[in-house]
Amino acid sequence: MTGLKLILIERWYSKERSDSDLARLLEVDKSIVSRWINGVSEPSLPRKIQIARVLGVDSRLLWPDEAHDG
Repeated sequence: MTGLKLILIERWYSKERSDSDLARLLEVDKSIVSRWINGVSEPSLPRKIQIARVLGVDSRLLWPDEAHDG
């Protein structure tokens, strides 16, 4: 399970938010969010930082093997 999926389960879905809500906030199609969640594709580094900000977490929780700020 991806770090993104775990954080979504713990912090996003528990507040009755959906993948569509996240997609809307990130201004991307829901299918793109689904691919990220399921590990089919990976967002760019700037997008990873944006996702972390929207979710209110440090980006290193979502992608611990990468060196980046957020």
